[in-house]
Amino acid sequence: MSSRRHEHVAIVAALVALAIGRGGGAAAPQTRPAGERPVGPIVDFVAVQADGTPVLGLQPAEVEVRINGRVRTLRSLRRVATSPPPLAPGVPSGLPPPFGTNDSVAAGRNIAFVIDQESFATGSEPLLLSAVDGLLTAFTPADRALVVALPFGGVRTDFTSDAALIRRAMAGVTAQGTRMETGSDLAYRTRRFLEALEGFLQGQSGRSSPLTVVLFTAGLAAPRRDASMLRGPGPGELLVDDFKRITVAAGTARANVFVVLPDDLGRAGERWSESIGGVGFVGSDNPLEGIEHLTGSTGGVRLPLDAKGTGALLRVASESSAYYEAELVPERDEVLGRSRILAVRVLRSGVTVRARPEITFAKQPRGALAPRLALSDLLVSREAYADVPLRVGGFTVREPDGRLRVGVVVEPVDPAATLDSVGAVLVDGNGQVAARWFAVDALKRPLLGAMAAPAGTYRLRVVAIDSARRFGAAEDVVHVGLTPIGPLSLGSMMLGLSREEGVELRLQFGAEPTAIASFDIYGGAAGMPLSAALELAREPDGPAIGSLPVSLARAGESRVVATGVVPIGALPPGDYAVRGVVRLEDGTTGRVSRTLRKVAR
Repeated sequence: MSSRRHEHVAIVAALVALAIGRGGGAAAPQTRPAGERPVGPIVDFVAVQADGTPVLGLQPAEVEVRINGRVRTLRSLRRVATSPPPLAPGVPSGLPPPFGTNDSVAAGRNIAFVIDQESFATGSEPLLLSAVDGLLTAFTPADRALVVALPFGGVRTDFTSDAALIRRAMAGVTAQGTRMETGSDLAYRTRRFLEALEGFLQGQSGRSSPLTVVLFTAGLAAPRRDASMLRGPGPGELLVDDFKRITVAAGTARANVFVVLPDDLGRAGERWSESIGGVGFVGSDNPLEGIEHLTGSTGGVRLPLDAKGTGALLRVASESSAYYEAELVPERDEVLGRSRILAVRVLRSGVTVRARPEITFAKQPRGALAPRLALSDLLVSREAYADVPLRVGGFTVREPDGRLRVGVVVEPVDPAATLDSVGAVLVDGNGQVAARWFAVDALKRPLLGAMAAPAGTYRLRVVAIDSARRFGAAEDVVHVGLTPIGPLSLGSMMLGLSREEGVELRLQFGAEPTAIASFDIYGGAAGMPLSAALELAREPDGPAIGSLPVSLARAGESRVVATGVVPIGALPPGDYAVRGVVRLEDGTTGRVSRTLRKVAR
């Protein structure tokens, strides 16, 4: 083996030793405030493309917010991802992401399935359950949903992430409608439903994040007098104010409403007709008109409930996967606790904005300050912060005493970013923090850290605060453990670049001609016969498009470092699987792999 190759092995080993050294480079958690300033009112809205995909990269200059018709100045704008983004076009679906980013932070959705049970005739229940089943296929562990039947069924299950519990709650909802409904009957039950819906939304006021309301109804009455103009209002009178109160309640609950109705409702509405006192037309009995009023009152979206049902709510899953929060510059005489007209416009073509017609800014003490957020607070939050774009990744190594450590690599997307403080946590499947790490020197590149953790799957969350007091939070899924192969075990694959001062671990590659790949082999006796190689492929289990030699260097009694050079200069941009394959003398084979992402420069 050449002296240069020996140098590569030694430097990779040194970097791993640096990452897993005693203490892991840990520092005391930051306790000083990450920011302190007067709070500005928050306006949230959804911006989507024609297919329902949330828009990326909006800037404050592209957004216009009007309160009571007057344009307000934006202090900041941030995008909040509530579910992980779909794979980018051209990325093979079988390849795991090479790293985590700010976009992969999923704050989670809160979804309320609201059923207008008196509008559906008996036998409609399976259609509703199928629609909810379709949306649950897009559920993530961070999402929560409740089921409520109005006006009399009440809450069938409170907010939960348990999809099975949500299905059981939906299965317990009973349709209570009739096919022999007069116009007055329609108005009576519409008023009952609106009163119950207002009460439900009022109970959701003061939320810190938007509520997605999926409202199932088979028909509502529009405002009507229920009597001739020569008489007083009849008992079936329905007022515009009945809908207006829903507008106010939706604003205080931060409710984004999707109204789901049977696909053939427009044609079925011709059955409803009534003549009161023989004096002719006194109001529409078409059940579609009340739905239009409710949709307009909430700034909602109408969706058809087709015969199959399962795909009806996929649009909800797409549109609710992200939203924007605009912080307004506060005014001296800001109106708080009272509903006002809201209008949001995005100055970008092809974008549809979903915003509630009215908004209520919550009351707060005069001169209140923004939360005193420290790095330790941000780490245990589920909030998404994208002002400091990051890439993060983790890998498993074993210490001589057999304990496992998770090495952490942190890359600011902007190489010139000046980070003031950086930390990371590992969160287990029960939502408990299993380990913490705080950087001693956040200016180092590459920025490496390490945490001890038992084998298992964790959510790695990394938070960075830059010198301008801006936040960035990126997350990745890390599988902590070794890969067994006979009497041996393999550590994680690591990728990097060759530099004059050594090998620099790297998460993303560009115009570089080569990358350095390495992994550890643990156990076995000295001189144990085995062979090792690197493979490059487009799929984890796909055919190799190239096989590359590796060099083996012992780095202790029970550890061997396998290192190879991967030529990437001629590869087109995209994702590739780099596989380390080890074969024992008896034919037993094991491998580890990592996704290498090359981007155009």
